[in-house]
Amino acid sequence: MAIRDTLKANLDVALASSNVSVSSELPYNSGGEPLYFKNMKYLYLDEDNIEKTELFNNLDNNDVIQTETGVTGYLSVDAKNPPGDIDTIVSDIITSRLAVTGQPTRDCEMTTEIDADRLLYTFNFNFITFN
Repeated sequence: MAIRDTLKANLDVALASSNVSVSSELPYNSGGEPLYFKNMKYLYLDEDNIEKTELFNNLDNNDVIQTETGVTGYLSVDAKNPPGDIDTIVSDIITSRLAVTGQPTRDCEMTTEIDADRLLYTFNFNFITFN
């Protein structure tokens, strides 16, 4: 199962009682504008971005490979009237990284920016495993 799918399943449950929904669509542009700007209060998760790095090349062909998987999430809300429970929503989104098991490193960094009258939250999930 893809990490994006695991995050989405966990977020569907975690945000069920909030003002925010999780979209099954990818954060594509529509009419030159990202969907997360057109549809505020929807969390959009991008596809898994996977990078593999060979750490150790062993003589017995049991090489050690680091697999880093990144997933970016986008949530926009009205900057003037954000949901009253936005702090809880942000916390639940960041905590959803713990639902992904089997990954020694499970990080999430959040940034915010204001564009026109929208407040955009960007969540950069990063998962690292060694094979």
